[in-house]
Parts: sequence; C-alpha cells; structure tokens
Amino acid sequence: MRASLLFIPCFLVSGLAMAADLNDNFDVKTLNKSKWTEQEILPRQWDFISPGRCGASAIDVVVQAGDNGDKCEDDCQRAEIRTIKTSWPTFGDEVWYQFSFRINGDVPPTGSARSVIGQWKGPGDGSPMVAQRFDNGVFHITVQDNEVRRVVAKAEGDPDALVAAQAALRKLNPLDEKVVSGIRTLQSLDLLTKSQPALAQQFFKEDLLKTLKPEAPAANSQQLSDTLGIADTAVVSQFSALSFVAEPEKYFGNADITIEPEANRPLPDPRKGWVDMMYRIKPGRTDNEYGPQTPGEVDIWANGQKIVSVRGNIGATLKSSAKLPLSGPYFKFGTYRLRIPGTFHFQFDEFSQSSAEPGLAKLCAAQ
Repeated sequence: MRASLLFIPCFLVSGLAMAADLNDNFDVKTLNKSKWTEQEILPRQWDFISPGRCGASAIDVVVQAGDNGDKCEDDCQRAEIRTIKTSWPTFGDEVWYQFSFRINGDVPPTGSARSVIGQWKGPGDGSPMVAQRFDNGVFHITVQDNEVRRVVAKAEGDPDALVAAQAALRKLNPLDEKVVSGIRTLQSLDLLTKSQPALAQQFFKEDLLKTLKPEAPAANSQQLSDTLGIADTAVVSQFSALSFVAEPEKYFGNADITIEPEANRPLPDPRKGWVDMMYRIKPGRTDNEYGPQTPGEVDIWANGQKIVSVRGNIGATLKSSAKLPLSGPYFKFGTYRLRIPGTFHFQFDEFSQSSAEPGLAKLCAAQ
C-alpha cells in the first residue's frame, strides 16, 4: 500500500478522545475535578443536599434572581458543570448516559423561556444537538438539525398534537419578520389563556379564546391568521400544543429528523420528584464532509420506560474547511436561561457514562 493512502488530515484526529466510562454518585459532597469542570459556574452556585437519589447526597445547582453566572451575557443566568475533556468520546461513537435529577424552588408557569437544564454539544454546534429544556414550566427534550429545532418528548399533552404543530411550523420562513412576530403574539395569547384563564376571559372576547383551541371553527382561525399575517390557518389551530417552547421561530423550516414516540408515554414532571433518565446517543449526519456520515441516532428512556427514538441529521454539519476535531459530544448539566426572578434549584445525582448499556452503574430502586 502506498504511503499516500495512509495519510489522515491532522484536523480529523486533533483532540481525538476515546470515550471513558465515568461514574459519580456525589456522595462525598465534593466536586471531583478529575470528572467535572467548573468553566461555566461560580463556586457559590453549587452545593450538596442530603439525602441524594440513592446515597448520602446529590449536587444542587442554584440560580438566584441577581445571578448572571460565568460566561453569561447581561440578560441571562448560567450555572453549568460539564464532563472533563478526557472523558469525551470520539465524535460518532455510540455512548450511553444515565442520571437522576429533580427541580425545586421558584418555577413560574410562564416566563421561564430558553431554560436549558442539560445538554450535549458536538463540534460546530451553536445550539446543543440534544437538550433537556424547561420552558414555561414544561420539561421537554429537543434535538437540532443545524439551526432547526424539534421537540422529541415532553412532560404533558398529546404527542400527536405536538407532531402536528411542528409539521405546521415547518412550512414557515424564519426570515419573515412579520410571521415571526405573528407567532410570538399567538404564543403570548395562548400562554395567557392557560396560565390566567379568568383574566383572559375578562379582557378577551369568547370568539378569540375559542380560536386558540385545536377544535376552533375554520372561519375563526382564518380571521386570526389574517390578522397575524400567518398564511396557513393550520398554524393557528394547532400551535397551542407547542406554545410552551422558547424561540418558536427555531421550529420554522425543514428538519431531516424522524421522531418515533412510544404511545402515551409523556416525560415525568421533575417538580414532583426524582426523574431517572437514560440516553443512547450516536451522532451522525448524511451531509457531513468528514466524520460520521450516516444518520444520527438518539434513544431516550425515563423512569425505566422507553419514551422516544430519533433518527436523522442531528447536530451541525461538519465542513472540511472548519477543521474541527472529532471530539464529543460533551455533556453539561445545570441551568442556562434568560433572567427570571426567584431561586431555582437543579438537583443532580447518580451520573454514569459508558460505551454500552451494561457499563452503566446500577441504579437503586425508585424512592
């Protein structure tokens, strides 16, 4: 074999890492610096609570009203801990993750927009390729196809209605400012009717309130669509199932992602107790110029039950000109959100990462 056939560009291997098994039950009440980094959190933003999900303690990430956090702009609050770089996988490898978390403190039903409470970021990602989010009091999980986002699971509601709402938004142009403004107005109206029904009934006509429901008469939907500058009336009649998300314009346009939810299995509500999550993540895209060139795969379980399978182009397209190392995705937990009042606790425990499911640490029985 000629030597030229063995040449591999250095940017494909620079920073390359084999996935290392990583386990932490946080029972020693000390953040293990051989497993975690504090690059995006201040020391005063984390502590420990007792007992934990299984053992003596769990880590408690706290965001208070006046906090900004490390590496955060003025209008946001950030307190995130991420896995140490030596544990990051080679990008494209299959990796399994398991952990438990719950949420305490001040959780407003509306206004908690762009709240990320756990994320996986790969090379080139702006928004995370996979993210746990908690917008407007609803726990949900998203995946990203470059700049287009999809909710793949949520803690309440009808999964079929969620699919229909995202299919309707797929047809919209994210560069059309009038449509973006119309969707944001529609979102505000819908959230108000859900969080303050008595107030909405006092100030809005009954016909408008009926229009915001999925079973609204076609004529009513058409009138509101025209007023908001949204050509497709299906958006108005179906958007309610998706109104909890931050940045609804991120859901405009096509995403090469197939979502296969298990029937009638919503995510648990982390405000009501510990939620045990397990993820299988195998990054990939068919349009990558280097790295994994097959569809990405994500499978998600919660409290021992399969919730959803996701297949398709997940994360950012890898361009040869960018010369990004094939390392990651890396995992972060904690809070990253727009500023809102109150004190928010994200409690995390029993973390495990492995290249295969049998390598995950055994979790104790549900408490």
